[in-house]
Amino acid sequence: MSIEAALNTAIHTIPDCIAAGYVDMETGMLLGTSFASPEDATALDSLAIAVANLFQGRGVRGFEELLRANGTEEAGQSGFGEIAVFSKDRLNIFLRTQAYPDHVVCYTCRNSANVGLALTKSHLSLGPVAAAV
Repeated sequence: MSIEAALNTAIHTIPDCIAAGYVDMETGMLLGTSFASPEDATALDSLAIAVANLFQGRGVRGFEELLRANGTEEAGQSGFGEIAVFSKDRLNIFLRTQAYPDHVVCYTCRNSANVGLALTKSHLSLGPVAAAV
């Protein structure tokens, strides 16, 4: 299965999902996309640029160091595995893949999405999407 096909399947299973992208954080490139409309494609391009900073930026690294210092997080881990960002009209879900720690799957949902169900369905889609790389 291609990465685009895997992302397209994920879009149809995650509630109110309108766009999905697979980002290589080292290069900032979108390795695959699927979206409902061309406007959503533009939003994915912007997200791809921001993902590396979101997962590897100074603020996040500082927060992770505080967690490690308090014994809340193991020292050998590669950072946050997932981040959910709520905006005025969107829910953005970012999931780091286990097989490729420098890759992140991004899902954009409407703010009407059931958050718990969207997170659960996005987790279930992570395996097939990462396997398609």
